[in-house]
Amino acid sequence: MRRPTGFGGRSRVRRGGVLGDAPDGSPAARRLWLWTSACAVSIGVYLLARHLSHPSMVDLVVYRAEGLAVREGIDLYGPLDTPHGLRATYPPFAALLFVPLTYLPEDVLLGLGVVVNLLLVAIVVRLSMRLVDPGGTRLGPWVLAAASTFALWFEPVFTTMRYGQVNLAVLAVVLWDFGRPPGARLRGAGLGLVAGIKVTPAVFVVYLLLTGRRREALTAIGTAAGTVVFSAVLLPGATRRFWTDLVFTPERVGRVENAANQSARGLLTRVTRLFDPGIGGTATIVAVGVLGMLCAVIAHRRRGDAWGLPAAAVAGLLASPISWSHHWVWCVPIAILLWAGLRGPNARPETLLSAGLIVFPSFLVWSVPHLPGQEWHLTGFELLRSSCYVAFGAAFLLVAARPEPEPSRRAERSSALSG
Repeated sequence: MRRPTGFGGRSRVRRGGVLGDAPDGSPAARRLWLWTSACAVSIGVYLLARHLSHPSMVDLVVYRAEGLAVREGIDLYGPLDTPHGLRATYPPFAALLFVPLTYLPEDVLLGLGVVVNLLLVAIVVRLSMRLVDPGGTRLGPWVLAAASTFALWFEPVFTTMRYGQVNLAVLAVVLWDFGRPPGARLRGAGLGLVAGIKVTPAVFVVYLLLTGRRREALTAIGTAAGTVVFSAVLLPGATRRFWTDLVFTPERVGRVENAANQSARGLLTRVTRLFDPGIGGTATIVAVGVLGMLCAVIAHRRRGDAWGLPAAAVAGLLASPISWSHHWVWCVPIAILLWAGLRGPNARPETLLSAGLIVFPSFLVWSVPHLPGQEWHLTGFELLRSSCYVAFGAAFLLVAARPEPEPSRRAERSSALSG
């Protein structure tokens, strides 16, 4: 005799946004409980490791110093009271947003930074799931807990949290903006806002233009321009100096040859042992950016933003003069994308690429010397280890641009993921 729904130990379980009946002791419910417990343990272990290692959260301290510079009317891009003499590197608009941080005691701010970044890990995972599986039919609710469990230990995420960086927040805004329905009001404004904060997200404006979404691109450009105008009104000198001078001097951000610089320029500098790449080196870097963006456009046409957006991010990371290892937080949506791809047929390229994800939790990038002068004398094996993210990024672009093996599946994915 069939029991009525809601009785006899049955419960409603959400499967990636689709509700269905499942017994409390069903495999789906057990999997959700297991991964939720694993995520709680992962967070606990992380907090213990953090307590024992006493991370400085140096970037968050610098952000606070930038806000103080604005409040006190001192030179934003001059010497600041920061560890290691670090200076402001973001546009003046970012410093204006950092002013509220100055009203919190430093200890409170650092604790709040940990909590916010932990929440951002889950938010980034959830937004990545929505980008990869907008219909909610392939990724169940347990994926949120499972992916968050592992994401904490990906080096770009771990280092972002160690430094108190804004990478996860920027990533969350970009994913949210691209995850909105096509034609949504002010779609692109979030992208323009973060481009006004950190500049590098401007690569996605190029991606929007090349994929025919001019309205969203213009919205992003207009929003970014608005941040510049806003800062020019309040900080005219700093704004003029940043956008006419400092934005063109990447070495001010740090040593280009640093092994933590996971960009094509960084790798080329370490291999050639020349700070100036010359005409040939510059042409190579430009070609990497162009070919990378071409792969992103092809990926978008074949598979939508699920592949096109992270491909554009990787193209930007490779082409940027400096892409610190913690800038590669895009490994999180890429990991979820590959996870989802493993479930379908003809997934051999995704399977092979998934194996390459090991470079992120391996912390391999920190296994080579990082002190000034040492990167000029790396051995061949050390150069190989110092290029692990660059190699993974190149492989990802090739897989992203590969033809769909089944035309029917290509049409199906295009309708589901485009926009």
